[in-house]
Amino acid sequence: MNGRVAAADVAGIPGRVAAVRERIAAAAERAGRDPGEVTLVAAAKLQPVAAVRAAVAAGVPDIGENYAQELAAKAAEVQGARWHFIGRLQRNKARLLVAAGALVHSLDSLASAAALGRRAVEAGSVARALVQVELNERAAAHGVAAADLEDFVAACRQTPGLEIAGLMLMPPPSPSPEASRPLFRRLAELAGRLGGEMRALSMGMTADFEVAVEEGATLVRVGTAIFGPRPVEKVAGTGAG
Repeated sequence: MNGRVAAADVAGIPGRVAAVRERIAAAAERAGRDPGEVTLVAAAKLQPVAAVRAAVAAGVPDIGENYAQELAAKAAEVQGARWHFIGRLQRNKARLLVAAGALVHSLDSLASAAALGRRAVEAGSVARALVQVELNERAAAHGVAAADLEDFVAACRQTPGLEIAGLMLMPPPSPSPEASRPLFRRLAELAGRLGGEMRALSMGMTADFEVAVEEGATLVRVGTAIFGPRPVEKVAGTGAG
């Protein structure tokens, strides 16, 4: 695909968005929830600006990016979007995320919390973040262990310029969406124990977002079901890194 989404794929984004929204609504109905409680975040990693604009035009203003430089570059070109950072957080990129007003889904260290808070204070704003939680104790995974979560959140709440709005989960790959259900349920339980401020639950992707909605997700990060297959090359001009 040479790092670009074909025109036909961009043209098909409104229909795919509608299909995803129908699936979210059906999952919410099964769980006795209001579909309006669930924010659809279009995960646009390496997708070109044209695809992001098409998603916004199709009624999905919430755009997720994995790379801070790519997020900043697209934010300069796309009007009407709300930005979400869903990749691995690097402290030296905190300024870019704060400048874009991005909700950071992947906070997992106090050093990164301090960097976000410091940059927000310098900008006269408040950085909003979700704490990434690791429930499988995978050695190579990122996230705060459940046993450490309460202390971690307490420390973050003492950081000037930083607001902790909820939790995020990245389950291990699985051939069955049902395999993630106990993890989604556990994350919702942890958020409940941390108090009413932790309302945001970022969990669920293309393969399992319906199960996530059934278990309380308020943010679902959907890429392939909206944009189609992800380009394998970097998109020129986006500064992906």
